[in-house]
Amino acid sequence: MDYSPKKFPSGNFFIVPNCIFDEDLKARDFAVYCYLFSRTDKKTFQCYPSRSTIARKCHMTEPTVDEALKVLEDKCLINITHRYDSSNGNRLSHLYTINKIW
Repeated sequence: MDYSPKKFPSGNFFIVPNCIFDEDLKARDFAVYCYLFSRTDKKTFQCYPSRSTIARKCHMTEPTVDEALKVLEDKCLINITHRYDSSNGNRLSHLYTINKIW
């Protein structure tokens, strides 16, 4: 298979910093980090996928996603902002901010 840069359409891949391997992450934590990183706006480093979407895309349960998110937040790799609809107070998906580690 040809992996030359011409074969990858723009936007169909992402690069994570090598130093993520120094963070002693479990595979589930790494998968969630990479998924969030792949979904971030590259100017703000923010994204807001639902927990169920993260679970589905990473092939894990929502409680496993919750564990991974807690580890990532505890290690200061991400910040989680709880969001609510200002018109009715309903809970929205969290806002995830990837902290720069490079």
